[in-house]
Amino acid sequence: MRRDRFAGSLNDLEGASKQGWSFEYHNAYADFYDLAGPVGAVNARVGRFYVPFGLNLQTDTHGTVLQLSNERNFGFERDWYAGFWGPLTDDLNYDAYYLAGSGYDLKYKGQSGLGAARLSLANRYANEYGLEGGLSFLGGQRLSPMTPGPIDTTRAGLDGRLRRVVPTGSVAWTSEVSGGRDNVDSVFTQLHQLDYLHASRRWGLSAQYRRFQEENHSPDASIFGEATWYFRNDVGNSNLHWIKLNVERQLERQTGSRALIVTLQYYRYW
Repeated sequence: MRRDRFAGSLNDLEGASKQGWSFEYHNAYADFYDLAGPVGAVNARVGRFYVPFGLNLQTDTHGTVLQLSNERNFGFERDWYAGFWGPLTDDLNYDAYYLAGSGYDLKYKGQSGLGAARLSLANRYANEYGLEGGLSFLGGQRLSPMTPGPIDTTRAGLDGRLRRVVPTGSVAWTSEVSGGRDNVDSVFTQLHQLDYLHASRRWGLSAQYRRFQEENHSPDASIFGEATWYFRNDVGNSNLHWIKLNVERQLERQTGSRALIVTLQYYRYW
């Protein structure tokens, strides 16, 4: 990856510490299936993947400009971890993991790591009703590039997504809210997003509002508008090709001055 003059685009926040040439990888993990009980009941995951908190665990955002809450909430959206996942009942899935709490690079600098658990709606709710959602809990210690030494971290979160077909296409509403503490400071995060995809699957529009509030600090808040033209956009997401125009208006800033950030993204995946 080559980066120059980092501008703070939402889907490349880790680029702040990686100017010029750098080696980059996204996911590096292995899944092990059917370890105990009925088929599919107990499965294991080991490696680097999305932090198991909120909708990010079931939503691949690596190719999009708009991201979910975890990057700002914890300082990273992916971490190294190991644990178990599967169906708990006909209505609920479970995830339970131990995370290193180090983010991009696997390292220990005094942190004890994080324990995370999530209960989410079974897959049939998304297939039959267009509904996804869950409860997430996380606690322990993590590292942050913004803070020296380990951070005592607790979070509880509620999230949901609802998709509906409309006469000209489909719409989706996504929300994530979470609260907890970083050391002694209380933290509250919220994110709300509306997406529209035309029935032709050739173009779409999105809007997002996000806000991160930490006690004794100014909040971070932004509103986004995005337009996408799809050259290819198959239902199975196996062949994607698009160009996006994203505009972020920063409403509040914890550090620095507010800015208007315009991002043009060309993306192809097959």
